[in-house]
Amino acid sequence: MNISPNYRSILADELKYCREKINAENDLKKKVFYYSSAYGMTRRIFNFEFDSQLQFIDFVLNTSYNVILGRINANMSGDNTIVISNDFFDELSKCLESLENRIRTDKDTYDVLEKIINLTFTIDGNGYYLVQKGIQVYK
Repeated sequence: MNISPNYRSILADELKYCREKINAENDLKKKVFYYSSAYGMTRRIFNFEFDSQLQFIDFVLNTSYNVILGRINANMSGDNTIVISNDFFDELSKCLESLENRIRTDKDTYDVLEKIINLTFTIDGNGYYLVQKGIQVYK
């Protein structure tokens, strides 16, 4: 990623804080609230140092946030067809830790972002259906 070490450090620190808050929280709405800080920081950084990989990270984090928030809102409205478990957020936290480490060490993030998307797919209608059929969409 072609951003300064200072901004890489700021982003990695934000991901760490985000992950710690998600891990400490029990309320799903608050968990997703803290998750929003991840893409929030990517946006702040690329306002100063634009990079296409950073934009891709932002897109994945923002997209997954919106899917998770949508599922939580559906659950709160009474649609419990697909329920988000704490295991989901445990896996998301592991992904954020991996992403944080990759950013700190300036390593490629693609496979971690792919994991975040595949995890998010498990709470989407089609992804959940495939999981129910026994198809492993998240590894």
